[in-house]
Amino acid sequence: MRESLDVRWVLFRVLFLVPLSCAGAQAMLPPPPLGEDIASLDLRPFTEYWVEDPANKGVSLEELRALDQSSGGIFSASPGEDFSFGYTGQTYWFRWQLPVAPSGEAEWWLQIAPTFLDHADLYVPSERGQYRQVRLGDHVALAERPVRSRHFLVPLELTRENAGVYYLRVQSTSTITLGLTLWQPERYINALAVENSLYGLLFGLILAAVVISLISGFWIRKPFYFVMASFLVFNGLMHLTLNGYDQILFNLGGDWPDRLMGVSVNAAGALGVALCMVYLNPSDLFPRLSRYMWGVAVLSGLGALVSLLGSPSPRATAVGGVILMLSISALIIVMLRRRFVPSLLMFILFVPGVLALLSQLARNFSLLPLNFWTTHIWSMLTILQVPYIAVVVMLHVRVQEREFLSAQQKARLHRDLFSMVAHELRTPLAVVGSAVANIELQTREAQPELAPRFQRANLGLARLNSLIDNALAEDRLLGESMQLQCAALTLAQLVERVCELRPVEPPHERVLVIQDGDTPLFIDAHWLGLAILNLVDNAIKYSPEGGAIRIHTSRQEPFATVEVVDHGIGIPAEAVDKIFEKFFRADNAQNMRGSSGLGLGLFLVHTVVTLHGGTLAYRANPAGGSIFTLSLPLYSAASI
Repeated sequence: MRESLDVRWVLFRVLFLVPLSCAGAQAMLPPPPLGEDIASLDLRPFTEYWVEDPANKGVSLEELRALDQSSGGIFSASPGEDFSFGYTGQTYWFRWQLPVAPSGEAEWWLQIAPTFLDHADLYVPSERGQYRQVRLGDHVALAERPVRSRHFLVPLELTRENAGVYYLRVQSTSTITLGLTLWQPERYINALAVENSLYGLLFGLILAAVVISLISGFWIRKPFYFVMASFLVFNGLMHLTLNGYDQILFNLGGDWPDRLMGVSVNAAGALGVALCMVYLNPSDLFPRLSRYMWGVAVLSGLGALVSLLGSPSPRATAVGGVILMLSISALIIVMLRRRFVPSLLMFILFVPGVLALLSQLARNFSLLPLNFWTTHIWSMLTILQVPYIAVVVMLHVRVQEREFLSAQQKARLHRDLFSMVAHELRTPLAVVGSAVANIELQTREAQPELAPRFQRANLGLARLNSLIDNALAEDRLLGESMQLQCAALTLAQLVERVCELRPVEPPHERVLVIQDGDTPLFIDAHWLGLAILNLVDNAIKYSPEGGAIRIHTSRQEPFATVEVVDHGIGIPAEAVDKIFEKFFRADNAQNMRGSSGLGLGLFLVHTVVTLHGGTLAYRANPAGGSIFTLSLPLYSAASI
């Protein structure tokens, strides 16, 4: 039966279609009669369309049919049989005829695509010649549709008696790329299962990649991983909205599907730019390009906000998507010459998105046909893209891990080196110090003019011993066996011990202001004494003109504070954030004559205070110089 039907249909097209097309006639070609041998049928080759003009805007079906009869036919066939009209606000009418063979009298399902049409009103003919309106579209609530599905489905009970001409009215602010497919229910269910499996795989991969990115971010604490996770989330939301799953999951109705699409597309674009910027870090190489890229990201983020607030513009979103992809591509190409490997990884990451966007635009403007592949190419490319994203994340984690281990190894080597040098220098320095002391005693009365020289020699030896003490202290502080030997002590006792160990000589003057001296502390007196000694030493060292070195204690619940104030060279504003880093010395300290150091002093002070549960803060002295404030928790039973 199927062979005879096919033969009759071919003969019909040869005998009637060719002469009619040659004569320029606009007669609507009916599809082959529906029978049990047809599982699905694309109705677009047999469909005509008409665009509402300003003079006939908002016409009803009755007015349309009357206008068609009075004008001798207003419908026309699509030249390429692809009803892709791009982004337009116009209203389109479509019509087609459904002849039914005796074996085709059954229930059929009409699928109208895509899933983001705003309004699609189908007019179904009845046996009495009247029409029944069926409202579809993503602006129509699920409860008002004939089938609760992410697709726009209409069950049709087709018989030879009610077979006739169908009309469809479509209006949408998004692109109108119409698909019309008539399915046998079983065949549609099978096709839907394939689609759902495809998207289930896609969303599962995205979820796994998000989890990997978040775990890596919380572990390594780098912004790259959180930007990647956010990009994946909005990328997944974009696929939800483009394929109608948001209508099932959220069922918000109204223009919310358009809002969610605008939010997801714009946010994914903004985060894509941010991802490239964080990963490639082009700001040091191309500052102008970097400012432009961040500007594009901000504008895309504003587009997401505007869409969320109720003013989505699919056309602007599409144009913005093109600009984003071109900008990202330009950035990656420029960076390939400077940072090849990271740029190549980003290039491979974004190639699927660029290809998918170009294919979607080509389909929307009839450059590519509407079929399974052009409809789902973005999703299929994303399925390939997401595992690659997970690989990029894990590679980045591996790089960060290697850098961390390398930094640890370097720090360990530094500690071992300083410890070895410090221990080796102890003995010769002790010998030199003893020799200088003996010579000074023997020559003090006979050659008093040598006293300044001996003073400078003793000062140099003291500085060398201070460097050795800091190096050994850093090694002990960072050692795994380090334990504080805490005991009860008052704030005044702590400061008095420091003053006994470090006398202050002209041209400097010590100003000691002890308030709340009886404030109890529970501390390791040795380490905290060393910490305050370092602050006093720095105050003296970096005040070459002399002046007052002020030590002020007070109680500020829940802390006891020790403040060391000097009137020296201070710290440049750009160096303040780094002064507690190991081996860091500000430029003005390095350039000062007679100043030496390893950059360990403030690092040690900060480490000791932190081990005691306290804080160390710096602020500039308004009168010139520095103010360091050491805050320690007060003594209580819970402190032990």
